[in-house]
Amino acid sequence: MPVFGSNNGVFSTNLNRTRVSDIITVQELKQSYLFGVPIVDGRNIELSDEVFQLYIDNAISDLEHKLDIFITPTQIEEDRDYSFNQYADWGSFYLDNIPVLQIDSIEVIAYKDELGAPQIVQTIPNSWIRLSPHDGVVRLSPNTRSASHLQINSVNGFFPQIFKLKHVPHLWKLKYVAGFAHGKVPVLVNQAIGLLAAIQALIVAGNLVLGAGIASQALSLDGLSQSITTTASAENSSYSATIKEYQNLLFGSRMNDDTAIINKLAAYYNRRGVSVI
Repeated sequence: MPVFGSNNGVFSTNLNRTRVSDIITVQELKQSYLFGVPIVDGRNIELSDEVFQLYIDNAISDLEHKLDIFITPTQIEEDRDYSFNQYADWGSFYLDNIPVLQIDSIEVIAYKDELGAPQIVQTIPNSWIRLSPHDGVVRLSPNTRSASHLQINSVNGFFPQIFKLKHVPHLWKLKYVAGFAHGKVPVLVNQAIGLLAAIQALIVAGNLVLGAGIASQALSLDGLSQSITTTASAENSSYSATIKEYQNLLFGSRMNDDTAIINKLAAYYNRRGVSVI
């Protein structure tokens, strides 16, 4: 059984407010961020749902890189060094990827054979593992009841012949899943995905109104004339104003704008531990 973390302090008791949801779908993207925006070419062919899904996938990847988090659940294997100071503090260490959805296993690895191939010395019992999913902090709380088959000394230290050392490279191997569970993507994260995806679609839509870089069009026939003028120019598309509004929502209208969605998310997900030397 995998180990799931604790979300102490987070309660969803208000049934009238939704704080999490599934990742935004193509239809939700069209309804919420592109309502009333026709994206068709000169032959009246609509932009396909596959392209909209590509925009959503691009937005997810972009946001994962900007925030240094995983959004879609991803299986990860990670090697961690053993440090005596961390081990003395309940075996605590930070995982490289957040948020952590679940811990599948923590193994003690030794490089014994002549080729240097890793061998599993012991798998840590899941009952020892304590996980803080948001920060990716893992702690180990040894107990003799569930670990009678392990080598434990008189003060509940396991494998004293190894863990008495100050430092051992790549002693731990962790297998875990990083990302948000199905239906548990925070609303603000979904909003950022929707805005990033919509900007990509609006760039295409703006170029299709009259054509890329065309600001006006005139037609005259037998004394009748028709003139169409758009907000497009050689440097802007017909939806440049909307694109700018979406960009301001995402990134702010000034440097270090604390109202910007990206800055809010970065401040929330980058609250990692601080070490004092």
